[in-house]
Amino acid sequence: MSSLPTSIPVGSWVLVTGASGFLASHIILQFLDRGFRVRGTVRDVQQCQWLLEGRFKKYAENGVLELVAVPDFSIDGAYDQAIKGVAAILHTAYVTSIVPDPSEVITPMVASVCSIIHSAIKESSVKQIVFTSSAMATTPLTQDIDNGTVTRDSWNDAVLEAAWAPPPYGMAHAMANYPASKVAAEKEVWRLVGEKQLPFTVNVVSPAGLIGEPLNSKHIGGQANWIVHVYRGNKGVMDMMQASFYADVKDVALIHIAAILDPDIKNARLQSWGHKVHWNDVLAILRKFRPQKKFVDDYPESYHLRVEVDQSESLKLLKTWGERDGWTALENAVVENVDNAFLSD
Repeated sequence: MSSLPTSIPVGSWVLVTGASGFLASHIILQFLDRGFRVRGTVRDVQQCQWLLEGRFKKYAENGVLELVAVPDFSIDGAYDQAIKGVAAILHTAYVTSIVPDPSEVITPMVASVCSIIHSAIKESSVKQIVFTSSAMATTPLTQDIDNGTVTRDSWNDAVLEAAWAPPPYGMAHAMANYPASKVAAEKEVWRLVGEKQLPFTVNVVSPAGLIGEPLNSKHIGGQANWIVHVYRGNKGVMDMMQASFYADVKDVALIHIAAILDPDIKNARLQSWGHKVHWNDVLAILRKFRPQKKFVDDYPESYHLRVEVDQSESLKLLKTWGERDGWTALENAVVENVDNAFLSD
């Protein structure tokens, strides 16, 4: 694995946006472990000091990990200084606000794509960019319909239309805005790739749900810590999406890294969804490993989403760059998620 040719030299600076996020923190740690230097962007450096402590501390002390503030990633030139001297960029940052007005979510997400690409064009050191999209950029992952087969040209245009439906804005808009922002942002990526002679390679990684080891307490109580919701029996959250796809966060982080380092991966849409999962599958694992705890009852019907997607390119990267034979087992990811979330029984 160490002898593999890489598109950027070991020891290069890599920029990771949205560095305090669940996925981004794992990307950072894996890059550091491979001998790269990482600059992470956050809104407020003081609120993200945990990224310089614990498992990250030795890297920060050795000067190979640093944080820089980008308070508003949507403005032109927001990344000009952060990009100085970096060989690669991983743009994982997104708008976390759940608000009804699409202009507060979709508009800044698209603007952030333009901002970081325009900044990268001006910095000759940049050779690779990877954008984090979403499975929901291709299909709604709806439970009650056949979602069909996802292809290179699949787009969830319906959610974009729903988000931009005329006001008054309400909860339907708020729920549509996040996936719609992913559709719009990724389309903007490929528009710029098609229209400009970019001096760097661009790839996109599209996860579905992420589970696995949280590296900070902020990743435990959030809306998207699915396993914690099941552990606590938060049916209000569980009922909204009984079935979906889930992958271990470390697998998806590795695919992002491989999309930077592998010289043969160019202009790829890497669908990295993981396993088809119903909450009953997770509940069975939790009961096995926490027999002393009472969990919510199973749903009357256990099913999986009716959608097909080719994940072979992502799985090949896991094998090549991580010597992994497929996705981390669901059981392992669930147990690691719970064991590191400091949950009382």
